Amino acid sequence: MSVELEQRLSGVQPTKHYDIVIVGGGLVGASLCLALAGTAKTYGLSIAILDAAPIDTSFLDSAAIEATTISALGVLDGRATALALGSRNLLNSIGLWDYLDPHAQAISKIQVSDQGQPYKSEMLADEMRRDALGYVLQNQTMGQVFLEQIIKRCSDCVDLIDQAQVVSIGNARQDSHLDYQRFGQSSSITAQLIVMADGGRSALRQKLGMFDQVHHYDQVALVANVELDQYHQGLACERFTPSGPLALLPLPTMEGKFRAALVWTQPIARQNELQQLSDEQLLQEIQLQVGYPMGELLAIGDRQVYPLALSVALEQARQGLAVVGNAAHTLHPIAGQGFNLALRSNFALAQSVLKSCKQGVPIGDLANLNEFVAASGWDKDRVISASDKVMKLFSNKKIHYSVLRQVGLLTMQQIPLVRTIFTRAAMGLDVPLAKVLAMPPIRAKYLSGSEEVL
Repeated sequence: MSVELEQRLSGVQPTKHYDIVIVGGGLVGASLCLALAGTAKTYGLSIAILDAAPIDTSFLDSAAIEATTISALGVLDGRATALALGSRNLLNSIGLWDYLDPHAQAISKIQVSDQGQPYKSEMLADEMRRDALGYVLQNQTMGQVFLEQIIKRCSDCVDLIDQAQVVSIGNARQDSHLDYQRFGQSSSITAQLIVMADGGRSALRQKLGMFDQVHHYDQVALVANVELDQYHQGLACERFTPSGPLALLPLPTMEGKFRAALVWTQPIARQNELQQLSDEQLLQEIQLQVGYPMGELLAIGDRQVYPLALSVALEQARQGLAVVGNAAHTLHPIAGQGFNLALRSNFALAQSVLKSCKQGVPIGDLANLNEFVAASGWDKDRVISASDKVMKLFSNKKIHYSVLRQVGLLTMQQIPLVRTIFTRAAMGLDVPLAKVLAMPPIRAKYLSGSEEVL
């Protein structure tokens, strides 16, 4: 009796082989797939994306992605992500930005202030001679665009496997191995490279003994969307208060409502209180803390409150295995750099895959994966260090820290060179992109009926 027949009779599906398996179909996993698409088509690679949740493609039948987002979430619901200009450039390099741009809100000005203090600093897109410092998109809309483009561009080389509970992962010198359950049936996959993009405090990474270092901030983040009484003019506000930082990010106007995305950091002792406050009480307190740079706050949508911690994986690669996104590092949301860092890491990993293909070595070759870890490591270290230090500096109530904050804000405002350096960092333009932009283009026939380079 053949092994395949034995597997079928026992209820176990035959082992299927892919070149790359991505565990996690969220924003990080989907964007990694699209970053790999050009190389996959050039070198004939096969990719599988496994996700524990159902993958909903019903929106593909709708004329407008935004309409399905409103229907599913409501105008004031759904989390948003701030994309740095550098991230926009990365997405544009693989032909994605044209599909995201109609749903994006440009950030034309960033205002940073310290509650109760006279000085503030402003970063302006016009001063940098750019159309925008960055953009804000709702996560569900961005995820739908990514999925739509995977289906349209990569259906010949990418399999989407939803509602799949990964049971175990093992790496080997030749092919790594993954077992999963789907609808009560066990299946196995082998791959040259398995990428874990399954979110913060990845259970799979922990099972493999790829542990992380965790620092708890004793803070929680309240995340919600708010309605404004006036148009925000593309303004993003970062307000530092004695109890924690508060950020308001501009969102596109929807159904005649002016909107902003709120990220509010508070002591962990307030977690239950923040969930129980009425909308009116919550809006009143937020208004008191942030002031009126965006006008009056009229309403607030569904709120999420979760504890904050800095988590950094002590190991990001093994032979045939790699870890990306929040599974590799979870940051404080103070600077909104989490997804931007993950996106740059994805492109660095895609570059490693391309190098392996050119060299004719296995995609999961540890030497090339270690180069990926080293290449993205300096970026990770500086972003994590900066976010952590800024959070601690602006959350400290001691008088000399207050003086130091004011000196810093005044210096940024009065010295153009200093302001330019900080602004370029906020825009993600201090990261070299030459290598990632040299990846093979995605060739798509669906665009105009003839093969076209994106």
